[in-house]
Amino acid sequence: MKTFLKWTAGIVLVLAVAGFLSFLYFIPPFLTAAPETFSGPMMTAPPGLSGIADPAERAIADRGRYIVMRNGCIGCHATNGSQGPDLTKYLAGGGLKFQTPKGTFVSRNLTPDNDTGLAKRTDDELKRVLRSGVFPDGHVVPYTVMPWADLSNWTEEDRHAVVVYLRHLPAVRHQIPDPDATPSITRPGAVEQAYGGKDYGVAPAVPVE
Repeated sequence: MKTFLKWTAGIVLVLAVAGFLSFLYFIPPFLTAAPETFSGPMMTAPPGLSGIADPAERAIADRGRYIVMRNGCIGCHATNGSQGPDLTKYLAGGGLKFQTPKGTFVSRNLTPDNDTGLAKRTDDELKRVLRSGVFPDGHVVPYTVMPWADLSNWTEEDRHAVVVYLRHLPAVRHQIPDPDATPSITRPGAVEQAYGGKDYGVAPAVPVE
């Protein structure tokens, strides 16, 4: 009986090792493929600016596009789909939800949609958020949720360039829930809880028959 168990354990171990080696063989070759193979889709996701007729404004917006890309804004302001970020809805938000002692926050829609995005916000209101984390209604988003403490080091020209670029993004209608000021930490001792992997935007209303 003991011999049988030893042989069984040995066979299981061999099969497990063989399966693991097969897994390593068939996954993408991270060490041999060019980095662009993996970063390419994210690098090409930001919409281009060829539609801006004024060369001066196009140059400012291009500077803003560069800053947005280099600072990884898509990391929080993505809209998640079934296979990861939906890059056709660039910066439409909803990809992350943060629960903190100061409330619950969902990454905002940064596109110029008239109803769910930034269209109704003035340039000064947007720049104040980038400079100090203060939103138009007066609430301050925690800097651990939005890194405005880092963004405050931008020059005013950089902030202006980012706002100009955001104004030229394709508008995406994607409703984001407003911040909830109710303290929402559920794990004792946690500073904040971040959730990702799904779209935390507001689900569309079901039409009444």
